[in-house]
Amino acid sequence: MARVARLHVALVVGALVACAPAATEARRRARGRAASRLRGGSDAATSFQQQYWIPLESSPEVFNDFARRMGVGAGWAFADVLGLDDELLQMVPQPCIAVVLLFPVSPRLSRSELARARRRSERAVSPRVFFMRQYVGNACGTVAALHALLNNRQHLSLGAGPLRELVATGEGEGESDGEGAQACDDDQAPADAELLGERMSSSTGVMAASESSGQLGGTPAPARGVDADYHYICFVQSAADGCLYELDGTKPSPINHGPVADGLLRDAARAIKRHFVTQMPDGHFNVMALVKDEDGSLAAARD
Repeated sequence: MARVARLHVALVVGALVACAPAATEARRRARGRAASRLRGGSDAATSFQQQYWIPLESSPEVFNDFARRMGVGAGWAFADVLGLDDELLQMVPQPCIAVVLLFPVSPRLSRSELARARRRSERAVSPRVFFMRQYVGNACGTVAALHALLNNRQHLSLGAGPLRELVATGEGEGESDGEGAQACDDDQAPADAELLGERMSSSTGVMAASESSGQLGGTPAPARGVDADYHYICFVQSAADGCLYELDGTKPSPINHGPVADGLLRDAARAIKRHFVTQMPDGHFNVMALVKDEDGSLAAARD
């Protein structure tokens, strides 16, 4: 594979290491061992469209490029999360408004996820959560990025582009902002997950942005139609009910993890360790966060 963040779980989760190093040493060691980026892809929720896009590499550079191509302005950016223990989480810029997880696909984890989804299905899901099904093969990174952006559109500066168009079609036509783009109404309920997924898969703008960003990074893009061995999901906090939601476009609905207690980043890290890392202690995971980028340094960074 190629650059940063193909981290062994012993590096990702400090609790599994006998002696956790000091924060500065942890940063140095994590970066030193972060030798590879990964590309995440997966089968679509249904194969009726028989589409495959280029999977996105697990790199903030790639995700930030995708966000810009979608019309997101400056002020927020994706950044690496070097580990899930507290001392490494403290290095992540704040505020954090979304967490993206890349994890290995395995039958064991799939069975665990299915059982967990069934248990969580009894917990109510806010209708304010933007959630879409994945109907394009290897587009799970694109869907995860869209989940992060769409559920935080109130924080973002959206210019004309595919993301604003997707919001408009998902919420109905809004008022013009004077620049030829549609204003986003945060009080509108999003369209249903199937409809949003269909609109994403048929959007030439989203496809063009995803395909262009998919060409970036240090890993060679796989042949179209070849499934990747990793899958992306996203964690967000709903402004409507304050709960932590896990969003996976291959699942029928969001998973509600309950009210956020210690902040989105820490609560998401706790959920990742509990439901993913413990199921695959020898697996490789990548975590990114959508964070405030006051001076634009994160968006401008290159691996």
